[in-house]
Amino acid sequence: MTTRGGQLRRVGVVMVGHGRCASALLSAARPIVGDALDDVTCVDAGEGQTPDLAPRLCEALTQADSGAGVVIVVDLLGASPCNCALKEGFGHQFAVVSGMNLAMMLKLAALRGQGCRPAEIAAACADAGQRSIVIRDGKQDHEQKAD
Repeated sequence: MTTRGGQLRRVGVVMVGHGRCASALLSAARPIVGDALDDVTCVDAGEGQTPDLAPRLCEALTQADSGAGVVIVVDLLGASPCNCALKEGFGHQFAVVSGMNLAMMLKLAALRGQGCRPAEIAAACADAGQRSIVIRDGKQDHEQKAD
């Protein structure tokens, strides 16, 4: 995705979640990734019914899309923010990835300016997010250290 001057266009990012989930996660990621996520837009759905979510999300998508498309990161598959993102994303080259977590944000920061399409970035973020979820048994860890 290049402009006429040959510069790489960055894929836009919009984060959408319940309560203040989106902005809180972005705040947690910024000290780690520096300015790589400075232009990310968060749409916090707030509490309860969210009748203003669709117009806020539509505006955020329009602002985020520079022509390279948009990755929409949502907190929960099938919930209002996700469903709204799928509906409002039309008219943009976009991909939605659900289950937002810090590992996804780090991958997103690394890939945005690399010329990848939104679907490629979303797939890499999903993979990073899934790989960061593990179950550790403290007893097993303790036994391994004792050996």
